[in-house]
Amino acid sequence: MTEIDTKVPAKSGNAVRYAIIGAIIVAAFVGSYSLAVAKAGRVNVDQSAATTLATTPVVNGDLAADGTAACACCGSAGSGEPIEGSATIEGDVQKIAIDLSTGSYNPNTIKLKAGVPTEITFGQGSGCTAEVLSKELGFFEDLTGGPVTVKLDALEPGTYGFSCGMEMVFGTIFVE
Repeated sequence: MTEIDTKVPAKSGNAVRYAIIGAIIVAAFVGSYSLAVAKAGRVNVDQSAATTLATTPVVNGDLAADGTAACACCGSAGSGEPIEGSATIEGDVQKIAIDLSTGSYNPNTIKLKAGVPTEITFGQGSGCTAEVLSKELGFFEDLTGGPVTVKLDALEPGTYGFSCGMEMVFGTIFVE
C-alpha cells in the first residue's frame, strides 16, 4: 500500500500567512489614517474658526429625519443658528440654565457679565451630550445622572468655548 502525503506544501501555507499579515497591516494603516484625518479638524484652530465651530453643527453631510442638520457622532438634530441666552444676576452670582433635551445646547451662545461669579446648570444629557467640558475654563462633567451646575469664578472679558465629551457639539460663552 502506498502512503498518501497529506501535508500542505510550504509555499501554499506561507501565501495564506502573508495574505493575513498584509490584511492586518492595511487595516492598521487605514484605521490610523482615519484617526489622523478626524483629529486634524480639531488641531490648531484659530479663534474665528473656533467661533464658527461653536455655532455651526458638525454634520458630515448627515441630516436628521426632519431635514435639519444632525450631530455627526450620534445623528441627533441640531440647529445651524446660534441660540442666544444671557445669565440673570441673582445676588452676587449670575446664573443660566442650558437645556440638552434636543441633543444640542439651548442656548449655545451665552452672554455673561465680566467680573461676576457664574453658575451654569447643564440639564441631563445622553448620547453625544452625556458629558460637557471646557478646556479653557477647566471643567469636565458627566450629565447622565441629571442636571449639573458648574460654578465659575469671575471671568475676564473674552470668548470661551465648551463642548460635549467627544468635542462634536459646541457652545460659546461671551464675557463682556
